[in-house]
Order: sequence, then structure tokens, then C-alpha cells
Amino acid sequence: MLCNGRLGKRVVCPVGRVHYSGIRIVGTTGSDPNKSMENIPVSGEIRKGDKINVIGAGGPMGVMHVVRNICQGVLDISVFAGDLNTERLKALTRISAHLAKKNRISFQPYNPSKDRLKEKFDYVVLMAPIPDLVSQSLRDAACHAIINIFAGIPVSAACHIDLDTYIEKKVYFIGTSGSVPEDMKVVLGKVEAGKINTNLSVGAVCGLRGAIEGIRAVEKNFISGKIIVYPSCKGLGLVPISSFVNGAWNEEAEKKLLKQGGF
Repeated sequence: MLCNGRLGKRVVCPVGRVHYSGIRIVGTTGSDPNKSMENIPVSGEIRKGDKINVIGAGGPMGVMHVVRNICQGVLDISVFAGDLNTERLKALTRISAHLAKKNRISFQPYNPSKDRLKEKFDYVVLMAPIPDLVSQSLRDAACHAIINIFAGIPVSAACHIDLDTYIEKKVYFIGTSGSVPEDMKVVLGKVEAGKINTNLSVGAVCGLRGAIEGIRAVEKNFISGKIIVYPSCKGLGLVPISSFVNGAWNEEAEKKLLKQGGF
């Protein structure tokens, strides 16, 4: 409670615990603690008309967030997708631009090292575990913004937060360290209903022989998307789907792979 005053300096906050421990931070410019509770959003979902910024959008989880937001069926949203890796950004655009047009969603990829955005965002998703990005997201946030600290910033990492701005803008940090079975059922229901295509997030396939190579590729950001391991294809190394599938991974390609035991 600021009690009509200001802290006047940035405060070290345990933002890693938002992700790993489920803590939440609320505040009010006045002296009534009940007012701080009014700033808590109904849910952590994107909302109608939100201007969304996915930071680190070219990685496997970033791609999933971008695709999910575009296909969510929420009206009048704009999706901005940022990544420093040009190739990953191109791969993401190949997937997302068509989907955005189909769903009448505004989609704008950008490279933060080259492009300077002037927008204020209603929803920010952090896909890179860099504490300073939390502070940057707060500066770029609109009033009542949700900042989803999805990437696992270490609990021990110190992050200096401008809590005066956080409270005055009525921003809300959220984060999660995994899904419960009910979440998985919700996603499965959307897949079965044709509302979301999880194949769009697949970047490569491999057999057991290519599994270690796949892990290294994920660590070094070589593959833009998820990697599926097929144990029955024992001799198959790591194969990016762009080398043999025109578009997204699909059932027909999977059947061919399993029938032949590789390509």
C-alpha cells in the first residue's frame, strides 16, 4: 500500500517465484488493501482487444504461444512476435502469417535488435529467462496489463522492479511451472474440436539415434519448434521437417515415417 506516496526507487522482487512458487504481487496507491485485490484479473487468459507481445517467440514454446493466441478465437487482438534469431523468426512467420490471415488477426514479427516498438502492450509473454526483460516489459505495459513470466527465471535471480509503476498501472505478474491433468484435457478438447493444431509447433523428428542430437539442438536454438522422437525409427537421425514436409507436420507424413522406419 503506497498510502498516496511513492517508494521512489526500484525494489528487488523474487520474480522467479512467480513462476516456480506461484506467488502473486498486488498493490494499491491508497491505504485500503481491498483495492489491491480489485486489480487481479478474472483469469490469466488473453482478452478481447488485447495487444499481445511474445518475447522470444521463435523458440519451441514461443511458437506454441503465438499459434495458440492466433487460434484462440479471441476477437480484435494483435500479436507481436519478437526474436533475435532471424531464421527462427522466418520459420515462425511461415507458420503464423497464414493462420493470422485466416483468423483475421493482426500479426507482426520483429527483431528487437533492429525494430523499435512504440506500442504499449496489454499482455506480455516472456519466453526468455532474463530478469531484465521483466523490468522492460513493465515499462512497455499498458494499464491493467498481464505479464506472463512463462520462462523459468531462477528463484535466486535478483530483479529490480519499479513497484511504483507496477501499482499505478495495475499490472499483474503471472507464471506457472507446469500443467495439471485438467489443463491437458482442455488442450486435447481444443485439438479434437479443430480449434488448435499442435502439429504447427513441430520443428523436427528423429529416432532414438537422433535423440541426443535433438537435445543439443534445443540447447543451442538450432530448431524452431518441438522435436518428436519415434523410438521405432531406430536409425533415424535428427531431421528438420522443413527438409521433407511442405508446411506443417501432419498425419500423412507421420504414417509414411512409421511405415518406412525413416525417410
